[in-house]
Amino acid sequence: MQAPPRVQLRSITTYFPENDVTANDAVDMDIEAGTIHALVGENGAGKSTLMHVLSGFTASSAGRIMVDGRTVQLNAPADALTRGIVMVHQHPAYVPGFRVWENVLLGIECTGPAKLLDRSAAVTLIAQTAARYGVSIDPNARMQRLAASQIHFVALLGALLRRPRVLILDEPTAPCTEPEVALMFSLLRSLKSEGTAIVLITHKLKEVMEIADRVTVMRAGAVVGCMSLCDTSAAQIAALMIGEDCQVGDFDRRLVEALAGAPHGGNTNAGAVAGTGSSAAGTASARRSRSPHARDTTLELHKVTVYVGDLAVLDDISLSAQAGEVLGVTGIRENGLEFLEDVLSGSITPDRGVVLLDGKPVKRYSPRHFRHIGISYIPTDRILRGASMDSTVAENLILLHRKELQTGGVLRRKDVAAFAEELKQRYGITGVLHQPMKRLSGGNIQKVILSRELSGLRKVVVFSEPSWGLDLRSRDLMYSEMRALRDEGAVVILISADIDEVLGLSDRIAVMYRGRIAGLLQAEQRTRERIGEFMLGFKERDITALETRGSQDG
Repeated sequence: MQAPPRVQLRSITTYFPENDVTANDAVDMDIEAGTIHALVGENGAGKSTLMHVLSGFTASSAGRIMVDGRTVQLNAPADALTRGIVMVHQHPAYVPGFRVWENVLLGIECTGPAKLLDRSAAVTLIAQTAARYGVSIDPNARMQRLAASQIHFVALLGALLRRPRVLILDEPTAPCTEPEVALMFSLLRSLKSEGTAIVLITHKLKEVMEIADRVTVMRAGAVVGCMSLCDTSAAQIAALMIGEDCQVGDFDRRLVEALAGAPHGGNTNAGAVAGTGSSAAGTASARRSRSPHARDTTLELHKVTVYVGDLAVLDDISLSAQAGEVLGVTGIRENGLEFLEDVLSGSITPDRGVVLLDGKPVKRYSPRHFRHIGISYIPTDRILRGASMDSTVAENLILLHRKELQTGGVLRRKDVAAFAEELKQRYGITGVLHQPMKRLSGGNIQKVILSRELSGLRKVVVFSEPSWGLDLRSRDLMYSEMRALRDEGAVVILISADIDEVLGLSDRIAVMYRGRIAGLLQAEQRTRERIGEFMLGFKERDITALETRGSQDG
């Protein structure tokens, strides 16, 4: 007799009466042991809510859950954990001041004979688990010092220590570099071989095709398709997600190409996407609609240095960006991208050097002052930096316009509602204006931040990892806005560890390595290979020597 699926969801309906929103509408889904099951759909499709129901974080309004063929009640996360169901969230919760081992062991503390926390045993256990799956992380590192991708791996280690029978991962690769994605997938394949049932929530169709065994597609709270990866294609999955016919190869790559001006049927190598080599004319045509005042604004970093202890995490950085261009900055995030983001948003003051706007030194470093002088900022960390999660959607949307929307210190409610509704409609934000931000999906939170920041003075706009967690349509909107800003004459700075994203959108690309600018690539120089070489620490002369030697060998 065949064993039942590890998990069976039947007619799961999740209704939020305070917002009159049905997040899940009679959803059925089977999750088999020893498989990787992708769960895809646009932002707000109900994916995370469904998995919150399975992991005990959200109560469903109707339906039932079966584990190993038996109906169970999951009224709290503890109920799910006792049945081996563990979820790693899109934005993992952690205590910033704690060390890695302290965060990992929250709720599963190792205690000695006196019932005291056994630090040595804890560190050893974490180190052994990390080594088993090939994860390199210091158990004694402070969480606040870690990059976003490292925080995800810490959360994953915490999940693994619970020996999950069902592991749910919500956008786990969003902050990861390509080597980190490869490590993540190797880890998931190991867990799969051990019999773990894995649910992978993602917007990246390339990853779905690479790693998943089955895929369930959700749209508007309902399941619109469930199939084996052997029986489908990225084009079919994308069409189900957005409810439209579309021709898709590697959809993410095609989208970047289209927004960069390359034809859909053209060359799909990174050089063609970037407009390098023979595609240089495409770069020029993309520039022709720029504002006649495109050279009015400049942003410059002059010899900027930032120390953490004795370590220069930014080391003598000099960069300039002009109005009417997108300056991409890429590299591994741990090589200084996060600290560059901090400086460009006014979150930290350089220990040496200066930021200049239109040739004048910025006198005060704070996010509020930077916004006041025209430097808008879409942060990597949406939860801690980008939004007030307990405030309403409308309150977040009007944050930069409170003065003009009030009389005598009192907000004009009709004007607030009209202003917020206009932004909501323009950016396709799914949700109700009076609901708390914490009720929105990660992608919709990002759209709220984007719409708010672009509604103010925008001489300079800094985007840091802007597409993390966005669905295909939302990413399209994000990239279109970025290009429109450039064409209107704004300075656009794109900080991203996603090489394809930087190649597809940037006019020039700076590559960081160990806190320094390893290389600055002009239009005709931009290739994936050259960026990769700079990311590994090669200097220009080393690359030239390698290319010369290669041509001689050929």
